[in-house]
Amino acid sequence: MTVPWTEGPKELLQHAADHLRLGGDFDRRIAMISVDNAVELAAKTFLGLPERARGSKGPGRKSLDDASESFPALLDMLNQYAANKLVGVELEDIEWYHRLRNQLYHSGNGLTVDRAKVEAYFKIASALFENLFDTPLEINEANAVYTKTGEFLGIWNSFEQGLRTKLPPKEGLAYYWKREYMETVSQETAELWDGLRHSRNNLLHGLETPVTPEIDRRIDDLQRLMRLLGIATS
Repeated sequence: MTVPWTEGPKELLQHAADHLRLGGDFDRRIAMISVDNAVELAAKTFLGLPERARGSKGPGRKSLDDASESFPALLDMLNQYAANKLVGVELEDIEWYHRLRNQLYHSGNGLTVDRAKVEAYFKIASALFENLFDTPLEINEANAVYTKTGEFLGIWNSFEQGLRTKLPPKEGLAYYWKREYMETVSQETAELWDGLRHSRNNLLHGLETPVTPEIDRRIDDLQRLMRLLGIATS
């Protein structure tokens, strides 16, 4: 069931998808800005919901208003009050894309953005939307944001959701918490996870733009890792 407070973020993500379909430099910039606005609005909306609707305690109005003046402060507040809803969503990735968005917003017409980066941020925003509001994101013309990069990141999010059900209680930093669990399964699993995590970070931060066969190989590796861990693959 769609609840009214999700309409704003959903409309912004639809707007981004529509511009991505058009494909021009201007459209990619607008799509990137729209995705970032959707992330910010989703965070503010969730944190500002009544406790009954949110299902947990939240910040006071003044605290939320103060945090809303700073994007990093808003992410910190989201981490404080919604950490259990950030499975598969890394806040440092969101902050990285927000900085890229700021460059686009203030550069006028002189700066472009790769489609892959916009699509990666769209995937992150979609996962955040679905996690926060416990509802699927229904976007018309979803193929406008469907690429091999998007496919890999979509499967990665499913992997993270499934992995959370396997992990023991958290101790220490997230990387070592997950790495130590992988080693208890097998050395193969640990090495596979390390390589895929590195690939995922490179994709998200634009450190490389692999060709389709390479992403296909990574998708195969990710699905193999999920099978080794007993996580369902679609």
